[in-house]
Amino acid sequence: MGKSAFERTDAMVFFGGITALTAVSIDIVLPATGLIARDFRVEDALGSLLVGAYFIAYAIGQLFWGLFSDAFGRRLALILALIGFTLSTIACALAPSFEFLIWMRALQGLTGGTPVIARAMVRDVASGNDAARILAMLMAILTIGTLIAPVLGSGLLVLFDWRMIFWALALMGVAFLTYTLFVLEETGGQRRPERFTLSFVLSSSKKLLSFKAFLVPMFMGSFAFAGYAAMLSIGAVLTETVYDVSPQAFGSLFALAAAANTAGALTVRHMLKTLPLLRVNGLAVAFAGLATLTTLAATVFAPSLPAFWGAVCLFVIAFGTVMPTSVALALEPAGDMPGFANSLVGAVQMSFGAAGAALATVLFDGSHRAIPLTMTLFGVLILLTYLLGRKALRP
Repeated sequence: MGKSAFERTDAMVFFGGITALTAVSIDIVLPATGLIARDFRVEDALGSLLVGAYFIAYAIGQLFWGLFSDAFGRRLALILALIGFTLSTIACALAPSFEFLIWMRALQGLTGGTPVIARAMVRDVASGNDAARILAMLMAILTIGTLIAPVLGSGLLVLFDWRMIFWALALMGVAFLTYTLFVLEETGGQRRPERFTLSFVLSSSKKLLSFKAFLVPMFMGSFAFAGYAAMLSIGAVLTETVYDVSPQAFGSLFALAAAANTAGALTVRHMLKTLPLLRVNGLAVAFAGLATLTTLAATVFAPSLPAFWGAVCLFVIAFGTVMPTSVALALEPAGDMPGFANSLVGAVQMSFGAAGAALATVLFDGSHRAIPLTMTLFGVLILLTYLLGRKALRP
């Protein structure tokens, strides 16, 4: 399977879909976080655990799936991950208690290895600008999925109850598993089971973490994701509390943010046709700086809902530009272990995402400030990381 295979419509939809599976699994639940909490007679704010538990477990699980795919092949890793994801999703749909649901969401995260495997497959067949363009396209499909997911979640809440959301996710898992079993070809080349050891993990981690060219873009992408996670964790609760946006209506509101994310990713893909990856990444960081000033203003003042959500969407556009360029840059020093490098990048990103979600939850005091303040803090960290580490990014 070569780079041209990613240009086939069915393959691009499949790879975009498995890249988006984690994001969709989170976003489709967002309109229901408060309802689920109330259904189990716990505080509304605890609904954010449905996001945080997934993030933390996903961060841990990625380390396993990237390494496993390097050792035993991408296709086998995808099959096992999709089976685990589908079964844990069915368990979520049947959850008898809030505590059980949180544990099953964590299991979903542990088995949600498809995005890191998909990115490793991209790195198997492409690098540099080519890899960044494919990643940007996958991210565009991802954000189209996140555009649809909360609207679908809201619609399912209107027609059914929150459990139907998890049945819909299980159906997606079955569809992707079927494609993997009957259509997908292997890209990973020779299997290397000797890499599936603790000594390899320790030595490879030490090697990758010694490269500033790996660390700098990894942290830039992670900080961007942490700011984005603030909206994911308490967006529905905050807009309902402060701006009287119903859980059903939040799906449409979130769709605007998802469209902003798509715009950022497609802009990057277009720019990479004529500009080098480093230049595009620098422009993405500059836009992140502009977005950070906007979220700072939204923190200080008391904006209307359109102004508040407009500031959030600007940061989301920045996220859509910083993320694919940073991931592509971080994978350049990966050499012949793209699966493990993707695992490490993904684990750090999800850990920061969990931190961003937790920080926004802690900062939420019934006002609008928790989300823009969290975005501002992590936006400043993106800028500082770039300014202090840009020399390491030069060839």
